[in-house]
Order: sequence, then C-alpha cells, then structure tokens
Amino acid sequence: MNIMSDSHLTHRCKMNIMSDSHLTPVPVEQAVLQTFFSQLGIFSYDRAKDYVEKEKESSKTAGASWASVLAALAHLAAAEKAYHNMTFLGQKLGGQSFFSRKDSIRTIYTSLHNELKKVVTTGRNAVGGTAPHLEELLSHLSEQLCYFIQARMEIADFYEKMYSLSSQKSVNSEELVSTLESVLHKYSSRFHHPILSPLESSFQLEVDVLTQLLKCQAQISEWKFLPSLLNLHSAHSKLHSWGQIFEKQRETRKHLFGGQIQKAVQPPHLFLWLLKFKNILLAKFSFYFHEALSRQTTLSEMKTLTAKTAPDYFGKISSFIRKYDVVNVSLIFDNRGSESFQGHGYHHPHSYREAPKGVDQYPAVVSLPNDRPVMHWPNVIMIMSDRAADLNMLDKVVHFFDDKVQSTYYLTRPEPHFTIIVIFESKKSEKDSHFISFLQELSSSLKNSKPFSSLKPGSKG
Repeated sequence: MNIMSDSHLTHRCKMNIMSDSHLTPVPVEQAVLQTFFSQLGIFSYDRAKDYVEKEKESSKTAGASWASVLAALAHLAAAEKAYHNMTFLGQKLGGQSFFSRKDSIRTIYTSLHNELKKVVTTGRNAVGGTAPHLEELLSHLSEQLCYFIQARMEIADFYEKMYSLSSQKSVNSEELVSTLESVLHKYSSRFHHPILSPLESSFQLEVDVLTQLLKCQAQISEWKFLPSLLNLHSAHSKLHSWGQIFEKQRETRKHLFGGQIQKAVQPPHLFLWLLKFKNILLAKFSFYFHEALSRQTTLSEMKTLTAKTAPDYFGKISSFIRKYDVVNVSLIFDNRGSESFQGHGYHHPHSYREAPKGVDQYPAVVSLPNDRPVMHWPNVIMIMSDRAADLNMLDKVVHFFDDKVQSTYYLTRPEPHFTIIVIFESKKSEKDSHFISFLQELSSSLKNSKPFSSLKPGSKG
C-alpha cells in the first residue's frame, strides 16, 4: 500500500489540531511537526528530511526559532538514518575513541543537541512577541528532544560496547541487561509530548526487543526453559510488528529500460541485526531444550522444525555422528550451585525437588543419537574435573584416550556451565583436524559473544 502524501497527512494533522483549543494559534507549524515525526516514527528518514527542508524553503519569512527547529529536524532525520544503519560502529582509530572522528554519531548528535538548546533558551526568553504559543511549544519540544538525543548517544555507546565484546570468549548478558535497563529508567517519560509519541514508540520498541533478546540469552545460558521462551516469543512478536512497518511502505524504483515498480522498503541494518540475533537465539534455544521441545511433537516433525533454524545444531551433530561413527555427542550442564535446577521442561515455581548430587550434577541435557552412555559417565566427569583449567579457557579442545575401555573423548566448553563431549569407542588422534575443527566451530557458534560480531554492517559473523 502507498503511504498517504505528506500534504494529505499535514491536512489531517491540521484538522486534528483545530479541535485543540489550547494550541489553535499555531496549527500550521504543529501540523508540520506532526507530519515530520510521523515519518520518523515509521523509519522513513529521507522523506522526513526532504519534507522539513521543503518546509524551510517555503517558510523563509518565518521567525528565527521556527527556522532553527526545521534545520535541526533535518539534521535529526540524517542522524537517525546513520544510527539505524549502524555505520558508526567500529570507527576506532588507534587509541582514540570512535567518537573522536568527525563523522561519528556522537559528533552529529552533540551538534544537534547544541542547536536545540539554543531554541530552548530563545523560547524561555520570549516574553510577548508575535507568536508566544509557538515559541513556547518549540522550546518545550526542543527540551524533550535534547533528552531523546542523550538517550540515543547512550544506546549508541551500548552498541559500541557490544561490538567490542564480540572478540571475548565469554559475555555476561545479565550485566548488559542491567546497563540497558538503567538507560531506559533514566530517560523514561523524558520525551513524552504527544507530537513526539512516534519517536518515543520506536525508541521503546527497539530497546524492548534488545532487552528481551539479551535476557533470553542470559536465561538460555542458565538453562532456564520458561523465562527464555517467554522473552524469545515476546521479542519475536515485537520484531514481527516492526517488520510490518517496512512491509507496508512502498518505494518506486525505475527500470533501466523505462517503467517502474513498487517495492517494499529495505529495513535498516539495526532491524536486520536484531532479527538475526533472534534467529541465532532460536537455534540455540532449540538445541539446548531439544528434549523438552521434542516431547511436544513427533520425531520427524521435530527434525523438520530444527532444520529451519540457522545453524541447525541437531542436524549438524546427527550428520557428524553418522559420518565418523561416533558413539555419543552430549551437551553437559554443570548445575552445581544452581538451586533452581529441576530437569527438562517447565516446572511449577513452588514445586520442591532436592538439589542434584554426584553424577546428577552433570546431566546430559542433550544426548545424540540416544540417551547418554552411562558406562562412560564416570570417565567424563573425571576428565572434566582433571582438565577443568583447560576447559575453562573456553577455546580449547581437550583429548583423552582411556586404554582400559579403548575409548576416546573430546571435550570443549562453549560457555561456563556447558561442556560438549564427543565419544568414540576406538582410538583417535589428539590432533585429528576433522574432530577438532568440528568442536571448535560448534563451540564458537554457541558463545554469547558470537551474534555481536555482525553488529557492524559488512562484518562477518
């Protein structure tokens, strides 16, 4: 469907404003503002920028404050486009901060913040004058936009921090959630004017999705089934609604040989990355909770469903087992210190179960192709204990051959509470590249830092 024209939208805004007795002296300017923020709210930065620039051209006789606000809004649209395209990430040069570059997002937003501060001051000093209501409105909006810009800069800092964590072996997702929630609390209701509601809604949507995905990530790493499922589902629903905004927008593209076509607008990089992050978590969730999920359906349907995830951990491991005649591949959850551990699936929050002891502290939460091989488990736990220092490096593959049972074990730890083990009932080399590279690749893709590497446009991850 086509978006209604700016002039039609402005006309509708004017009609709405005429009924507002308090602000009737400035219907035209307020209609312009509402049209601009409506466009920004649906991430249509170029249209919003063009619109205020045209308005500025046709309002050359207007007051200084109005001209300043229109110029600032054009800069805001450009800044929002740069922000959502994530082009500011990874701009570090030597020891300098990425914010020291001339074209950094902080420079753009800081300049914009200063422009709007001047409008705030002008509005406060305007006593009487030809349009006191307009000056008051512009001052009020500019003040709230200053808070919005500060919030944007802090979230930009946050994305930069996440991107820098992509090289880490382990990431504390709970700490990231805490940082994000403190930013949200700090700026809650700071830009609440009805005219700014599309901006506030889009900001809230983005931060909600990011918070829920990071919470889900932390909960999967603690093997908490229901909380991670709820956060994943909520983020999925919000991303779907967000995606509909782009689906409904059409842009006209001209063919090389004449004619034109209507196409859906390409979403910005930030949205595409959040979608990718969600899909990575869905794949990890489907793997870690495969047992609980497979109880809800048939084996063949479960295979079909997991095959749609990227990566398909179940499919990859199953084909590895067939190819190399592997006895077992298990994902072991070290639940020591986890008082809430109750086994697969959902458990009533008030149900009591005694804390696991002995070998039960190291359950195979995933075991392929069948149940964990009980006879090998004492060996597995002994290796995990003896080689704990190596495994805790989170990038090392440990090899052990037991002469008595003529079995080879390969272990690696993708994250603190989880260990992957591959068991062969034959002698295998410590340096076998097929097994080492398989485990390294599997472990790397399960790390919490993995999704952050693709935050920067054009980066591999």
